[in-house]
Amino acid sequence: MSNTISLRIKRRSVTKFLTLCALTLIVIHSMILILYFWIGDPNTFDFVRLFDLDMERNIPTVFSSSLLLIASFLFYLRSKVAGEKQTGLQGYWIGLCVVFAFLGFDEGAKIHEQVGDLTSEYFSIVNQYEIFPWVFAYGISLFGLTAVYIRFFLCISRSLFKRLMIAAAIYLSGAIGFDMLGGYLSAHYGIASVPYSLAYTVEESLEMFGVIYLIDLLLAELDLSKILIHSS
Repeated sequence: MSNTISLRIKRRSVTKFLTLCALTLIVIHSMILILYFWIGDPNTFDFVRLFDLDMERNIPTVFSSSLLLIASFLFYLRSKVAGEKQTGLQGYWIGLCVVFAFLGFDEGAKIHEQVGDLTSEYFSIVNQYEIFPWVFAYGISLFGLTAVYIRFFLCISRSLFKRLMIAAAIYLSGAIGFDMLGGYLSAHYGIASVPYSLAYTVEESLEMFGVIYLIDLLLAELDLSKILIHSS
């Protein structure tokens, strides 16, 4: 016997909740950093690592990784929309699902740091311009992905294309733009400096808000006001 469970999801409520979580983490991170630089004693505020947006394996990392994985799942659901297989766009949505799943795991496992080590070993340009090595490698990958998705961008609606570009602009301005600035500032002022801390705070904030905006538009695209779950 099969039962049907009705689950209601309000897009605005989800977006507001995720935005509130992001703002809370940013405020806590900023307050701790202010105390950190004011006191000037790293050992006194060792718990900075727990909320520092630039640190690994902490609360902001789990949140950022979760956002990317949520976006990945929504891309998968979007690939299941009726008619996508006929238009030939289903594979593109699944491709975005895979990309964001990778980014989600990368956020937690810091795969890009290993990629950066290989990049700096074979491309001296990253050391010449004082940027983080992984930015160069991922930047090339981004250009390649954009070329592959030209047909996709031409086939989707103009409104969806515009919203996807806004999400990409917000996310990439942090992930690449402010990350490059952070590389320059860390080389000149050090990673335990106010300029670098400001740069990576803006960087991580833009990344979170970019993905939240993406999640919001995907929920709107899917119209998940009502999801039916079948159970036996």
